[in-house]
Amino acid sequence: MGIEEGNYKEPTTDELMFPMRCKCRPCCFVFVCIVAGLLVFSIYKAATYKEPVPKIELASMDFTVLNISDTRLSAKWNMSIRIPNDLPGKFICFQGDLQASFLYKNITLATSSQEKYTNLIYDEPQVLRVSASLSREDIDGLIGKDITEDIKEKKEVRFGTRFYLTDCRKKTSGTLRYACDDVTLRFEPGSEMKAALFGKNPRCVNY
Repeated sequence: MGIEEGNYKEPTTDELMFPMRCKCRPCCFVFVCIVAGLLVFSIYKAATYKEPVPKIELASMDFTVLNISDTRLSAKWNMSIRIPNDLPGKFICFQGDLQASFLYKNITLATSSQEKYTNLIYDEPQVLRVSASLSREDIDGLIGKDITEDIKEKKEVRFGTRFYLTDCRKKTSGTLRYACDDVTLRFEPGSEMKAALFGKNPRCVNY
């Protein structure tokens, strides 16, 4: 069927582009949805991501027995912790408090007083020290017996420790808590009075 003379009309630019638009729209829609979805996911991930709290290494610990029996224990702990470079300023304050507890078989034997630390340096590793003493007239008979056996027969004793530092992050409890379990202290040869950290330095984890 021919086109009558005088009735032919050149298609406009919009008319030429219409079929292409109809073909491209689904692809464009899918592309826009993918990009928007990735953007929303990135924003959500950034908003919910929490940087893991760095571990702290136990640099040293020693345990000095002053007096011990099945029902009595007098002793002293000295402990040093090595603050990693990515902790000051990001997690803990440059000035704050450090307090530690020492446990035997999950039973707290001694807790130090709050010891203030000052002038931590940003992005540098540092060492903090804390001490605790124990002088009890009465302790659980089984605990005293077990510690005595560790000292006399095993020549070593295992303690756990819990300590906290001042947390400077917003929307936190204000304390950053750490735990070290099964810290092995070995007694000096021929001595049943003083033990020091033995083996690889433990890593203390945030809890």
